[in-house]
Amino acid sequence: MIYKGDLTRKVYKVDSVFPRPSYFNPDNNNLKNRHIPLIDWDGNEVDFITIGDSFSNGDTQGLNPFYQDYIATYNNLKVLNIPRLFKIKGFFIDAFNYIEEIQILNNMGYLDKMKPKYILIESVERYSIQRFSKKLDFTKTDNKFFESLKLTKNIKTEKVIDDNIFSFLNLNNFKAIRNQILFNFTDEKLFSHVYIEKLKKDFFSSNDSNTLLFLKEDVDNTNLVTKEKIKILNNNFNKLSEILEKKGIKLYFMPVVDKYNLYSNYLVNGKSYPKSQFFEYLRELPKKYKFIDTKKILSRALNRGEIDIFYSDDTHWSYKASELIFKEVNFD
Repeated sequence: MIYKGDLTRKVYKVDSVFPRPSYFNPDNNNLKNRHIPLIDWDGNEVDFITIGDSFSNGDTQGLNPFYQDYIATYNNLKVLNIPRLFKIKGFFIDAFNYIEEIQILNNMGYLDKMKPKYILIESVERYSIQRFSKKLDFTKTDNKFFESLKLTKNIKTEKVIDDNIFSFLNLNNFKAIRNQILFNFTDEKLFSHVYIEKLKKDFFSSNDSNTLLFLKEDVDNTNLVTKEKIKILNNNFNKLSEILEKKGIKLYFMPVVDKYNLYSNYLVNGKSYPKSQFFEYLRELPKKYKFIDTKKILSRALNRGEIDIFYSDDTHWSYKASELIFKEVNFD
């Protein structure tokens, strides 16, 4: 099965398509070690726990879509992924953020059974303020929480696209023509909430190698970032780190740099958008946890001319980003 990115499906910009095997394809992983999905956990101890959003759950697609497999391979660690929650049978059970979810596992005794040495919380930059910059409940318990998590593996993705999506007699072709006409009249692409901007360099191997597709949310949510909100976020991670440290667990926080933020310095028309200060504010603060600065690591790679760090047609990064990050980040 072939996957085409979420941004291409919004704007039908065929020149930016980067076809790649979906994560249902068993041949799209060439790493020595694999992570353990929660549903396959056998009850024994693990070295490492990850939890996060779509970046933690394979939605990057393509080669080696799970960054956890790089952690497992490069460090020879037994890595367990806690999946995100969804609506299941009409019930919205995604009631917590990842800090609270780790604390529920802790308060319910699961961390004592798993005995991880490390826990990594991942969150895409644009949603990190909403998730973590607020008062959190570190005392929560939920008897059904763990079983709800285990159910999520059985929810199939709707993002696998048939190879013939761009065949001739297809409604998508009419949408593509409509959008191509509208692109000439507005920066915000109607019907899509996606921006399309030219880059100063070729950063993608797709046919349109110097065009950046990115979410309008990447720009809009820069307005949520203030020093005070980043301080609240940082304090919540410090508090969780103090709790986990008593169990001998090291906490890592990996905010994933937004696609717009990463490439913003290379936009031909970059002055028309606000700059994100998320990583810059967070770098300044004292931390009791380990901060994985994805913007700094991936920006250095861009400066060297690395291409396809993010997929041209997607909000998600490629395997190259995982490889770059976890070759540099050591777990000690």
